[in-house]
Amino acid sequence: MSSVDIVLTDLTFPANLEDKFCKFRPLVSVKYIDSNDKITFAREALPGLGPRDYWECEKANKKKDDFVRHATKPKVDLDRVDISKREIVFSDLDVKKLERLEVELFDIDIKTGLEKAVQTGLKLLPPEALTFLTPGLPVTLIAVKTAVEKGTGKNVNDLEKKLLNRLIGKEDGAARSIFVRSEPLTSEPNQVLTLKGPGKQGDYSMTFEIKVS
Repeated sequence: MSSVDIVLTDLTFPANLEDKFCKFRPLVSVKYIDSNDKITFAREALPGLGPRDYWECEKANKKKDDFVRHATKPKVDLDRVDISKREIVFSDLDVKKLERLEVELFDIDIKTGLEKAVQTGLKLLPPEALTFLTPGLPVTLIAVKTAVEKGTGKNVNDLEKKLLNRLIGKEDGAARSIFVRSEPLTSEPNQVLTLKGPGKQGDYSMTFEIKVS
């Protein structure tokens, strides 16, 4: 079994990006082939799925405690973001071959009832899976997938698209996709990937340090 540790080290967005698109939540996915030669995904959202889980970079909110926009550059000041909020650890993965890293960056619209998105999504889970979610703990994509597998007794190659979109806030319009990119992964134990390309109102760049053990 393998573990994949992913740390975000840079998130740069267009200099002219409108303020209304500057609450950021990345969805990070690792695509891999398992020992049964099936395509499988491990996914997680940073910094989480809660109603306050996003990186606040709107200039209008620069006096707020959670404001993390860089003082002079169009980027998230990750020195102000604890590593626990920008790191994902996928444990016990049955990896035969790593395929690629996929990233979808969302802007969060807090006016659309984001706090209801996760609870609405959980209603789509099989009843037997709900017993494996610990009340009071934050809901994560990893926790949901684990609960489904334990509840049904079956391996899950990926979360159903409707469930994933509900949990991330995409289906309800609370999470708006502004940048999508993927890059191949290699078999190297230590990798640095930078995903660059066009998105909402300009070019984006996101860099990740990846360790496989």
